[in-house]
Amino acid sequence: MKRFFFVSCLILGVFVFTQLGCEKKAEEKKPYEILIKTTKKMTICYLEHVGPYDQAGALFGQLGEYAAFKELTGDVVGIYYDDPATVPAESLRSEIGIVVPEGFMPDSGYGVQEIPVQKVVYAILKGPYAEIAKEYPSMFKWIEEKGHKVSGPVMEIYLEAGPGVPPEQFVTEVQIPIE
Repeated sequence: MKRFFFVSCLILGVFVFTQLGCEKKAEEKKPYEILIKTTKKMTICYLEHVGPYDQAGALFGQLGEYAAFKELTGDVVGIYYDDPATVPAESLRSEIGIVVPEGFMPDSGYGVQEIPVQKVVYAILKGPYAEIAKEYPSMFKWIEEKGHKVSGPVMEIYLEAGPGVPPEQFVTEVQIPIE
């Protein structure tokens, strides 16, 4: 009987220890990695937005219609120039665009710009946009801890998104240029 009690306590102890250890590791480990890479040069056709970032959604629809009309199939990107913690919401600047071939001539109302080759910190994030935005502070902290300096605006590349994709399944690559 003592042996059964001892073995039971041992099993229970191992179970509790491993569960606590696993739980702690799960809390510490993010569901993504923060990495560094050098990007390729790209040209984007874009629409400008001034105001709260979460109100730029209408531009995605407008850009989507334009892309379909022009038969554009590049990645959709968002460039976010200002920090919402320091810039009033009504003054936040962003651009919503699509990657186009070099030399693309946009219609009136659309801009075109070249994004140069740059070194970026990046992460592939999954889920609704409001949730991925919560990961930005971790990325900026990582940049600081590693001794890098931010050298440009945040860019999001929407890898899996759109009207037919549930927000929980969105996949976004967040890039932050560094020097």
